[in-house]
Amino acid sequence: MAKRWMIGVALAALTAGNTGCYYDQWAQAKRANAELTEQYNIAKSDLQDAQLLVQQRDTEIKSKNAQLQAKEDQIVQAMAEADSLRANFQKALDLLEKRGVDISTLIMTQRAVLPDALDAKLKELASRYPEFLEYLPEKGAVRWKADLLFELGSDKTQISAEVMASLREFAAIVNSAAATGFDVIVVGHTCTTPIMRPETLQQHRTNWHLSAHRAIAVMNIMSDLQVAMKRMGVMGYGEHRPIADNATNAGKARNRRVEIYLVPAEKVRSFSKNIRTVDDLGLAFAPATGR
Repeated sequence: MAKRWMIGVALAALTAGNTGCYYDQWAQAKRANAELTEQYNIAKSDLQDAQLLVQQRDTEIKSKNAQLQAKEDQIVQAMAEADSLRANFQKALDLLEKRGVDISTLIMTQRAVLPDALDAKLKELASRYPEFLEYLPEKGAVRWKADLLFELGSDKTQISAEVMASLREFAAIVNSAAATGFDVIVVGHTCTTPIMRPETLQQHRTNWHLSAHRAIAVMNIMSDLQVAMKRMGVMGYGEHRPIADNATNAGKARNRRVEIYLVPAEKVRSFSKNIRTVDDLGLAFAPATGR
């Protein structure tokens, strides 16, 4: 009897031990399940956020595509209108020719964008220096040949007395009453000849840098000639806006140039913190802040 009782006690203890072990396993499984459930819910939420973001991006892409299509339609329409204008212009020329008009005698005038007094002063200036200076009335700009201002491939000036005289007279016009309310934008251009010399590359990594540095050099000359720095800005186009064929030396010489624009101050507006734009001329430039 005692022996059976001892066996019962042992079995009861064993059963109790197994029950405690099973409970621990069950508790661990429950915690693991809770963690997996939490991870699942987080992943589900992340997926929903990602799907929402994808929908937003799809909406933005559709909107951008619609805007792009609208722009393309405008371009097609503008090109069609331009073709129509060219065709009508040619018809007008043909009609004049049939009526015995010598078309070569027709004078196409360019509308000046500057006031009459200022326009007249700049025309008179250009007429005195036709070898190296050109006035563009439709842009309100004066253009100098860069080869007469700078050493080749450099922003170091080499200015003759005659060229310096033209710059001095231009500065006097800028400072005259006729130019009151106008700002000055100096724009540098180069030809396509790449910068090769190591000593030059240290100062001008590309033609774009060279064109901007030349514009700064001319701006400094204008400053020395008493044009206020706060009225001036500089920019460079490198070789990207040629006015002649870069396949010839003569064309390259024409493309190496500095242009100075006179624009009404109220037309110069901020585009970002350090950039100004002139919408009428399609210019964007950095304003001068000092020497």
